[in-house]
Amino acid sequence: MKLPSITVLPAPKTETTTVTSPPRSNQVASTTVRGDDFVGRPGRNGPVPTEPGEPTTDPWSGKEDAALKSALKSYVTDGKASVSYSRARDIMYGDVDNHDGKVKCVYTDREITASRPPNSNDMNVEHTWPQSKGATGTAKSDMHHLFPTDSRANSIRGNHPFGIVTNVKESWPSGARFGTDASGRTVFEPPPDHKGNVARALFYFSTTYSKPLTAEEESVLREWNVSDPVDTAEIERNDRVQGYQKTRNPFIDHPQLAARIDDF
Repeated sequence: MKLPSITVLPAPKTETTTVTSPPRSNQVASTTVRGDDFVGRPGRNGPVPTEPGEPTTDPWSGKEDAALKSALKSYVTDGKASVSYSRARDIMYGDVDNHDGKVKCVYTDREITASRPPNSNDMNVEHTWPQSKGATGTAKSDMHHLFPTDSRANSIRGNHPFGIVTNVKESWPSGARFGTDASGRTVFEPPPDHKGNVARALFYFSTTYSKPLTAEEESVLREWNVSDPVDTAEIERNDRVQGYQKTRNPFIDHPQLAARIDDF
């Protein structure tokens, strides 16, 4: 028996539309850091974040140690805008560290509702590089190393170096601890999710303001730079600070740079 013939009709054509959301105002588009990849393209003040997949080049290629530190310092300070300390506090609590009306302490994870700086007895501003050790002048208000902190935790940290606490005198549910390390030095240990942020903030400060780190603290910070890698929140904060200060922390965009500097 002869079977009836079947006609196959072509499938209707469809159109695909790709929608790209614009970056936040006063921000540049950001991307995640990919290991040793360079993330950025040359801009007015050096490399700025780009969309994933965009061809990139390293403007600091071949530079190491003192030459790299000098180049990074020029990159940061060229075109850098300074704000007063009072203005920096307003910006932090009103925008940079404000998420849906909430500001969280980076040491204790305690969160408050805020749109402006609160009473300093409640929440304060942590100078990751202490004022008593050189964070003065424009460095005092450089938001790349300033973070909101619970006032008591801020006071306990004081100007003590960062390190691994083995003998705990004070601790918080976040994982932050204060006490002494294996060598008997009094140190402060931030929570695990802020250790890398501390390391990259201090690498930035040391390079920008030509302030040396002690060998003991530098060793710990190098470990934290690896164990707590850059995340989206840290990149977005870098974006926001750039909106006011006009330059970025290059150790957030390119955390591998720390390995090319033997001594901070």
